[in-house]
Amino acid sequence: MRSPRIIVFLVVGVVVLTSLITACTTNDYDTGDGKLSYFRADFVDIYTNSKSYFVNAMTDDGDTLVFTNPISAKWASTPDSAYRALLYYNKVENQPQPRVAYSVLVPKLRPLKNVKTMYNDPVKMESAWRSKNGRYVNLCVGLVTGTKEGDDSKHAMGMVCDTLVVNDNGQKHLHLRLYHYRNGMPEYYTTKVYLSIPLKNNPYHLGTGDSMSVSVNTYDGWVTRTFTY
Repeated sequence: MRSPRIIVFLVVGVVVLTSLITACTTNDYDTGDGKLSYFRADFVDIYTNSKSYFVNAMTDDGDTLVFTNPISAKWASTPDSAYRALLYYNKVENQPQPRVAYSVLVPKLRPLKNVKTMYNDPVKMESAWRSKNGRYVNLCVGLVTGTKEGDDSKHAMGMVCDTLVVNDNGQKHLHLRLYHYRNGMPEYYTTKVYLSIPLKNNPYHLGTGDSMSVSVNTYDGWVTRTFTY
């Protein structure tokens, strides 16, 4: 049994390529021995108050963080809202001290019929894992860009649902493919981009025993990762 194809679409950066794509902003994530290297880093659902300050968060490990010193971010301007982020903080008992929160891209569902061309421009596959709380599959991919600072503003990314297979025992397998349009950008330097694919909030209602695979076209060929609910 096959499902209608759908596309999960987002934009890396601020360039809108079509009217169907939502503009987002990426950041340079801290790596190596940088200024944030000695802080803890967690993927979180993070929440703003009435003044658009981050006041609490839930980590992928299921820990609740309440901030005595709230912080803000330019990319999170809506009050009383939830966002997906990579949070750097000092883990002090009962008083976690946030340092900075970077936006993590969460794909939005879009019909494939509204997309003229399916692009599979290659990326570097860094890692893929299911969050401990079972809410997301997280991807880290490397975009090869034209500048050392990570000029990724013209790349477009998303997730396409290829098939939904229902076995005789009723178990489902959902197959996704990474959509990536490089938009003619030169390829000199690599910048990391994180995506979180929601597992609970999708139209296929996958449950215990079901599975999902994510295929990514890399410079070495296609790579597929499979996750079981």
